[in-house]
Formats: sequence, C-alpha cells, structure tokens
Amino acid sequence: MNKNFLWKIHNWLGLYTGIVILFLSITGAAALFRPEIDLLLNPNLRQVETSPEKASLTAAVDKVLPMHPDKYLFEVEMPKAYLDTWIIRLMPKEKSALNPMIWEVFINPHTGKILGERNYFNTFSYFLRNIHVRFYEAYFGRQIVGLAGIALFLSTLTGLFIYGKFMKKQPFGKIRSGKLRITQADLHKFIGISTLAFNLMIGITGAWLGLQAYLMYGLNIPQPNSFSRNDKVFTEIEDMNYSLDFDAIYQKSQIEFPNMIPWFIRPTTNGEGIVQVLGNVPGQAYERRSNKLVFDKQSQDLLFKYNISEQNVGAKLYFVQESFHFGDFAGISLKIVYFLLALSSGFLSLSGFIIYLERTRKSKSSLGKTIPLKSQITRWTIGILGTIVTIGILSMNFGLGIPALLVGIAFYGFFIVIIIKKLLSKFKGSSLINPKI
Repeated sequence: MNKNFLWKIHNWLGLYTGIVILFLSITGAAALFRPEIDLLLNPNLRQVETSPEKASLTAAVDKVLPMHPDKYLFEVEMPKAYLDTWIIRLMPKEKSALNPMIWEVFINPHTGKILGERNYFNTFSYFLRNIHVRFYEAYFGRQIVGLAGIALFLSTLTGLFIYGKFMKKQPFGKIRSGKLRITQADLHKFIGISTLAFNLMIGITGAWLGLQAYLMYGLNIPQPNSFSRNDKVFTEIEDMNYSLDFDAIYQKSQIEFPNMIPWFIRPTTNGEGIVQVLGNVPGQAYERRSNKLVFDKQSQDLLFKYNISEQNVGAKLYFVQESFHFGDFAGISLKIVYFLLALSSGFLSLSGFIIYLERTRKSKSSLGKTIPLKSQITRWTIGILGTIVTIGILSMNFGLGIPALLVGIAFYGFFIVIIIKKLLSKFKGSSLINPKI
C-alpha cells in the first residue's frame, strides 16, 4: 500500500480524533480503579469486620423492601474483593428521565445491619465509568466511543506500516535530543511500537463494546448466556412482589456450580418467575458475569446453567472483550500495567499533536496564525481537565439526568457551531471569488 496514503490516514486520524483518544486514555486509566476508589471514599459502606456469624440475606431483603414502597428489587450484589457487604439494589417503579435512579442499600452480612444508602448515579464510581464509556452523553455517547476505538485501531495499524522499519535505522530505545520535533518524533515512534499490541487490543475491544448493540442487531448475534421463558407464570406485579428465599437460592447455586463465586442474584419482574445467579470462576479471564445459573422462583429447580469454560470459541471471544478492555481479571498488578499503558495511548495523541504543530509552525507563522506551543498545550490541558472536573461535580450533586442533558447540549452545540463557521467561511470565500456584477 502507498506509504503517502497511509501517512495521510494516520495524520488525519491523529488530528481529528487525537483529542478524543487523549480524553479516553485519561478517563480509562482512572476508571480502572473504580472499586478501589469507591472503597477509599466509602469504607463505611463497603468494609466490615470479619465475623463467624452469618445474617440471613432473605431477612435483609425483606427488611429493606418495605422501607422503599416506591421501588422494586433489581438485584443483590454479593461480597467479593473490595466489597465485604451485601448491596441490595432497587429501581423506582415510576421512572424519571431527569432523575434516574439505582438505589443501593448496604448491609452487613454478619449482623444484617443497614450501613447506608445512596443513589448509584450520584457516586464518583459511576461518574468514572460513564465519563469513559459514554462521555456522559446519554444518547450516542457509547457509539461515539466505539468509533474512537476504530480510530485508535486504524491509527495504530497505519503507524506500524509507516514506522515499522524505524528501529532498523537506529538502536531500539534511542531518543535523539536537540530539536523538540525530533525528540517527540522518536518518543512517538518508540512508544507506539512498544505499546502496539495493547493499543490494537484496546481499539478492537473499545470499538466492539461501543458499537455492540448495533453490531449484534445487524449481524443477528444473540447474547450467548441469555435465557428466557416463553410462557409467563406470573403477572408482572406478582413476579415483582414474590417473596424469594435468597439464602436457599445462594446455597443451591453453590451445589449446582461449586467453582462459581456468585456475584449477583437477580430476580425477574416481567412475569417469567425466575431468578438468575451470575458469577465468576477464579482464574478465568472472562467477563465477571459470564457464568450463570437460572432457577425457578417457586420450585427452586435449576432451569439453565451456563459455564463459559464449556462454550465454543465465539462465546468465549464475546466474553473476553470487556475483561480485556478493563483489565479486571488478574488483580491490582495488572491494573497498574493497564494504567501505564493507557496513559501511553494519550501520550501518543499528545506527541503527535506536538509534532504536527512543530512541522507547520513556519508556514502558519508566515500567515500570522501561529500560537505558542506551550499556550496551546496549556489550553487543551485546562480544557480537558476542566471538562472532567465540571462533569464530575455535576454528576455527584445531580446524578445522571441533568448533567447528561447539559453535556449533550454542549457536545452537539459545539459541532453545530463548527459546521456553521465552516459554511460561513466557504460562503464568504465564494462571494469574494464571484462578486456580484
């Protein structure tokens, strides 16, 4: 393939998507440590002293539900690393677009005591995830992130074809000093080649996760571990209000799937009359909720078992996307490695931008359009960090609805202004070329 053509693609992607990739690398690096950060900020909710005593989960749920008559049970999250408590999650019966809610009630599993309550959408943990996964934009944010994943993949791939022979011309790792452009170019190539596999993987998995809903619909791909009953055994109200023995379900899940550690117990509310137990098998690199058991609510008979280790290659590939993207399957050491590699993706965007500015500085200077490099970098840094902090403050004070609305208005408003400016500049240019006689 023509190298000049590849260079144009690489250059174009860097200029028009580099700022997005830089933003995602910063937010992604922070989002890696969501459980650890939530534990640090809320130790009273997530941490309890160990005790041989064991409270009844069924009794805990039965105590919480009457306290919230305007909500129904969504799921129960079980203790795991960075979480010693039960989290009973409730959803409002009446939905609100501007004030969506997942209400969390934290329970000491040894005493049954309620430790605290909160709206998940008002937490710093949710902000970290949503700012990375959706840009905090409610409608097409996830898809835009998916397109950024494609851009990262193509930028990395074209960079390999362009600079693949770079290290043959000078010792690997040698960074020339002197001019800023040369130093940044050497760093850009060296780090790009060194982190090639990581950036390709993040680009592929990011594109899949962002565009997953459209790809699955367009390619007719079913959810691999999905299960549903064709016939409803309850009305929705009966299913929602059914008194479930959570302790018995938990014990049965350990019998039916001894290797699986239950992470979530999720009863239906649509009339199917089933309860799902989703969990993780230690040592697997799959999504934490890929393994599943489904029980009948009334008889507690096992209706469905999904063990990801027994599935085909397609299903396994499906369930490694999220775990590979977020690096949450091998403890804190892998997260630290992911953190450093994620920042390297942002550095590649930044260094590429610096190289471009230095390369075009002379031509822009002659036109009087040049802005000092330090000033430009400072502006972008303040802009990115300011945006993240502002959305974070709004998120933790107002939840999801209002901040997402404001972000959407600002996001699309920005592009509308850019388009209008371009159209006006073209109109003025054409008027000067073809003046009225």
